[in-house]
Amino acid sequence: MSYRYLGNKTRLVDWIVGEISSVLPVGSSIADPMCGTASVSMALAQAGYSVTAADALTFPIVHARTRLLAKQAPTFEALGGYEGALAWMRSAPPLEGYFFREFGDAGQPANGRAPRLYFSASNAAHIDGIRDGIRKLTSAGALSEVEHSVLLHHLILATNKVANISGTYGYFRRTISGPALKPLAFEPIAFERTPGHHTVVQGPVEELASTFDTDAVYLDPPYTKRQYAGNYHILETLAQEDEPVAAGDGGLRPWSDQASDFCYRRSAGQAFRETLKRLKVPHVFISYSEDGQVQEDELFSILSDFGNVTLHEQPHIRYRSNGRVKDGSVLERLYHVEAF
Repeated sequence: MSYRYLGNKTRLVDWIVGEISSVLPVGSSIADPMCGTASVSMALAQAGYSVTAADALTFPIVHARTRLLAKQAPTFEALGGYEGALAWMRSAPPLEGYFFREFGDAGQPANGRAPRLYFSASNAAHIDGIRDGIRKLTSAGALSEVEHSVLLHHLILATNKVANISGTYGYFRRTISGPALKPLAFEPIAFERTPGHHTVVQGPVEELASTFDTDAVYLDPPYTKRQYAGNYHILETLAQEDEPVAAGDGGLRPWSDQASDFCYRRSAGQAFRETLKRLKVPHVFISYSEDGQVQEDELFSILSDFGNVTLHEQPHIRYRSNGRVKDGSVLERLYHVEAF
């Protein structure tokens, strides 16, 4: 799944799952409570683990439900099957609604500022049309939970491909770029019947940690000061299916209640400590970058209070959302904490 996403582990997933599988027998259960695009969750499922995926944000839950729980193409009886559902999304009548007004290049934002150039006018109206259609199907009881997630999954992926952004949704480009002028595309995705029993739940890791009754937990916390809830506000709005006040020049939704303590230097170490304190599992694996808010020696010291710590390292190309971020390779660290 191609995705412009902070901390995306797609390029590292084989290494991560390989290290986990050297410790954890196939068939074991593992929780991934900061699952993001669910790429690691899916790889763990493909490797034969029973996975509990979770996240504090809603759009990762949409991805996880689709990738883990839709083990075959849903029937979509109301839309004439899966191909019919895709055809319906492609031909949904445009609507000059919330996305057109707040995020389209011909819009009129409610706060009176100039149009926000996140999307072309035609794509923004198409997004509104699909959102309206999904709302009507849902209120008519015509969609199962998985079907609902699959439609939103497709809408988020299609929207992400034509978004007029340089990396994240913190702001838009000054002019509409070529890719943003392309129409929304809805291509079939591969569904996979993975072994094991999978579960998807939503909530912040600090609240969910004590509920996991699994053999292991894989943590992939934020490591930069950029909050995911703010930087992916448009995808969160698609997933939540709401119309929040679009604040300021960037049109961000209210997100402070979804802020992560892991993003702040002053609170990240304590966030690790609180999370580890609540986890009652034999094995904890933690992905963390050398660029992270918590330095290696401090993190190693924190983790050592909870078990025996083993460290694995892998260089990879640093994520760049814009030209101001330094390039080159960065060390990704995978900590394994075996509980005392």
